[in-house]
Amino acid sequence: MTGTKEKILLAALRLFAENGYEAVSVSDIAGELGITKGALYKHYRSKRDIFDSILRRMEERDAEMAGASRLPEGAPEGAEDAYASASPEGMAEFAKAMFRYWTEDGFASRFRRMLTLEQFRSPEMGKLYQQFLGSGPMEYMAALFAARGLPRPRQEAAAFYGPMFLLYSVYDAAEDKAAVTALLDEMTDRALAHLKEKEKMEIVDKEKITFRGEEERDHRAVENLIREAFWNVYHPGCSEHYVIHVLRDDPAFVKELDFVMEKEGRLIGQNMFMRTFILSDDGREVPVLTMGPICITPELQRRGYGKMLLDHSLEKAAAMGFGAVLFEGNIGFYGKSGFRYSREFGIRYHDLPADADDSFFLCRELRAGYLQGVTGVYQTPKGYYVDAGETEKFDALFPPKVKLRLPGQLER
Repeated sequence: MTGTKEKILLAALRLFAENGYEAVSVSDIAGELGITKGALYKHYRSKRDIFDSILRRMEERDAEMAGASRLPEGAPEGAEDAYASASPEGMAEFAKAMFRYWTEDGFASRFRRMLTLEQFRSPEMGKLYQQFLGSGPMEYMAALFAARGLPRPRQEAAAFYGPMFLLYSVYDAAEDKAAVTALLDEMTDRALAHLKEKEKMEIVDKEKITFRGEEERDHRAVENLIREAFWNVYHPGCSEHYVIHVLRDDPAFVKELDFVMEKEGRLIGQNMFMRTFILSDDGREVPVLTMGPICITPELQRRGYGKMLLDHSLEKAAAMGFGAVLFEGNIGFYGKSGFRYSREFGIRYHDLPADADDSFFLCRELRAGYLQGVTGVYQTPKGYYVDAGETEKFDALFPPKVKLRLPGQLER
């Protein structure tokens, strides 16, 4: 960036931080530098052009800060391994560095003050304030905690990030700013110690886990577990508990891959597999597996137990010689266990229009190269399509639960 262009950018940001973006004109910026508006327009087309340049720089520097602390950049989708491998020490280092950056760096601190002034005047500025200083950093920390399998990641993130957010304001008014920074360091170190202790407890907790095959005596308990886990998740009520009830008698059901997961003898999870096939474009039926329902009891979800169960199940399926698993799920979770979008293998979901979103349709090879040279259409086992009336009759055998229409549910 040329010297004059840089001076214009810095002068504009200084005025925005002092008076607010809306209150500052191009004439004000030119006057601050002792140049004409015409001279300014040689470098920037408008005040908005100046602001966009400031914003681009902030986004670039934000990413650089994360990289310097060896933390992943961007959203967790597609970067699951990087998020899971982020260390607690790196998170603490990042928090301390970010606090100094937003308070001591002239460019960043002025940008923060501008957003603080403008957040209630402009919806756009309000969103940017949240992105850089509010919900954005907190959700980023939550994603890091979730990737490490910690329980209640958003609550942990709020506890970790909350002191930093509060101390920005304290710092601005403090006479002894070094004392505020030292306080942030102390609180971050305490949060780090708390985080590491939590992880130790989780490791000990997970050592109490056992896996075994489902037995007939488990059937009703497993069905109730599935009902509790899926109730009102995809639709008001659920059908998954009836699905497994029906599938156990299906010829495609793989009894050897019907698992329950216990913690100190208590049932906390289950998974099962069905045989199916890909109708390849050259007319062959290529044998594959599909999976589910799979679930963890609600109070233990998002604590890493689901991945333990999934990885155990896949290992056993591979040991039996199966070549691939195709499944409907969220890549954000299943990608951690090696699933990819099925389209990457050239496999299409049956009855799905060519231009429809197929990001729900996932695949993992259990034998490397099993699907090489295979393109075609995946076939869902017919046993998964249960009758709504029969589902209602079956559900009546369980304790009553309220069906709710909730945001995010699928349309029938």
